[in-house]
Amino acid sequence: MTAAAEKLGYSTGAVSQHLATLESAVGAALLTRRGRNVVPTDAGLLLATRAARLLEDQRVALQQVNDTSGKVAGTVRLGMFATVAASLLPAIVEQLASRLPDVALESYEIAVDDITSTVARGDVDLGLGLDYPSALIPRERGTALELVQRETFSLVTARPATLPKRVALSDAADLDWILPPAHTHFGLAVRSACRQAGFEPRAVHEVNDTATSLALVAQGLGVALATPLMLRLTRADALCLSELEARVERHLVLVQPEGGSARRSVAAVTEVIRKVAAQAVPVIGHRS
Repeated sequence: MTAAAEKLGYSTGAVSQHLATLESAVGAALLTRRGRNVVPTDAGLLLATRAARLLEDQRVALQQVNDTSGKVAGTVRLGMFATVAASLLPAIVEQLASRLPDVALESYEIAVDDITSTVARGDVDLGLGLDYPSALIPRERGTALELVQRETFSLVTARPATLPKRVALSDAADLDWILPPAHTHFGLAVRSACRQAGFEPRAVHEVNDTATSLALVAQGLGVALATPLMLRLTRADALCLSELEARVERHLVLVQPEGGSARRSVAAVTEVIRKVAAQAVPVIGHRS
């Protein structure tokens, strides 16, 4: 109850009062106590499921009405990972506001490995995810992936520079590494690249958050691989970049329902995302 109140911005008492009113209206108990917590009754679970469907039906109906009127309007739900939220989302929102003021964009942070399944379930209309040639993300039935940007990894180290501007990945074989967890697609991709270069990276710190990983690199605690979008999460002069002789890349992909969406608002947001992703400006590395 407390968690629900915090998420909705209400007091716990207000949520309790709303629930009491709802129980009175439907004529059934919707929650029951279990220890110090409350859990839904069978009636509560049934109502929650039906209510979610009704709200979705209402949203789709309003969108269809707008579409028949020739007006591009409505709400589009975009699932994305944290790096996009910090680097591309502001530009996407800005372009939508200037070109399509009647389209409201709702964004939700989703783990990279879960974006395709989230689109497949219909929890969001579109998703921005990452794909790695050596560690492909799951392909879910009913979804399609569209490549919107390629990014090349560089080897990033702390200042001052101790490596040349261009290196073989194997040059970092004896260095300490800051790596994403091995079970993630990013973690698999980095380890795969290192193995192809003939070594197993020595992970002294295992970090899933990009900003934290780059901060640790800047403090001299290890080296890592990073792309231009990732480097937007830190100061451009905080790290030294070395280009890799053998290209290692990742793909920014747009995940959408197979066959696209019939909704004009979703199609319009899709075009804006393509444009913003294509115009993403690489970060220039600093050396000293």
